[in-house]
Amino acid sequence: MNYTTKAHLFDFFERFNDLWKTQQKSLPQTFFDSQWISLCQIGAVENDLIHWSPVKRERAVDLSNIEQALDIKLHPSIVDFFCSAYSAGLPATYQDHPIELIQVWNEQDFNLLQENMIAHFMMQKRLKQPASMFIASCSDEMQIVSVLNDTGQVQLETLGKGQEAILAENLADFLDGLTPVIEESE
Repeated sequence: MNYTTKAHLFDFFERFNDLWKTQQKSLPQTFFDSQWISLCQIGAVENDLIHWSPVKRERAVDLSNIEQALDIKLHPSIVDFFCSAYSAGLPATYQDHPIELIQVWNEQDFNLLQENMIAHFMMQKRLKQPASMFIASCSDEMQIVSVLNDTGQVQLETLGKGQEAILAENLADFLDGLTPVIEESE
């Protein structure tokens, strides 16, 4: 386990919740979907909105099925990033660039994430690009923030083209460099 990544992820969760408490005087809110329930949800539905907060997974999970399917060993920071908690996506800025951290809302979402991870790795293999795993979306939908599997470095990647820039030497440093934001639609 890469305690550093996990600790920095939970620090970001705390900063995100603190922003909501300071600016909105509440926990984060999202639209309620009765078919998409999460352990993150708190309280009753009001005006089609539900309060939520990231919550630590009680049962340990990993991504060994992906490792076996693709004959690859995932960087520990990738595993910790996706297997430590349930959360909605988290809007933030990194060096003034808007992004949204990808997280899993529930077990269904975790299964969908794994399918997308396999497809992403297969596309990179087909394009002869270094293996990386997406961790955030960008305002330009052709770009993602990803972790290079071999090194753990965080990069800006253009889908189908590859690396644009190294953003941080590791996921913990990247998470520390994030500033949480509240999107107007929330």
